[in-house]
Amino acid sequence: MSQLIATTYEGKYNSSTKSPLSADPIKVDLKFGPIDLLMGSYASCMLGTVDFYARKKDFEVNGSKSELSYEMSSEGGQVGVIHIKLFFDKEYTAEQKQTIEHSAKELCHVGNSLNPAIVKNYEFFYGAK
Repeated sequence: MSQLIATTYEGKYNSSTKSPLSADPIKVDLKFGPIDLLMGSYASCMLGTVDFYARKKDFEVNGSKSELSYEMSSEGGQVGVIHIKLFFDKEYTAEQKQTIEHSAKELCHVGNSLNPAIVKNYEFFYGAK
């Protein structure tokens, strides 16, 4: 089933996007660009996906955080490399870490929708406050 996401370009690099999941539109202006939205969407998707699969295995990852940075490709106009740091506020068993890392790397819908040519460098930190 498809979801309708409606965006209105308001001029001068400002836009407003409406989603069926929220009555409040997402406003984008010069302070927050499209690549920032992409990185935020990817980070949110990874953390939400990790949480979903962790709960299926009867553990939680509340308090998890992310830091993403990126480099544009040499051809320009495209993201070439994404540096991904995921922080978890406690230690986990080896099996739980495997669930976390596999979920983040392989099961996130946004990550799987990105161009496969984009290099993704992952780092996982456990017991981080």
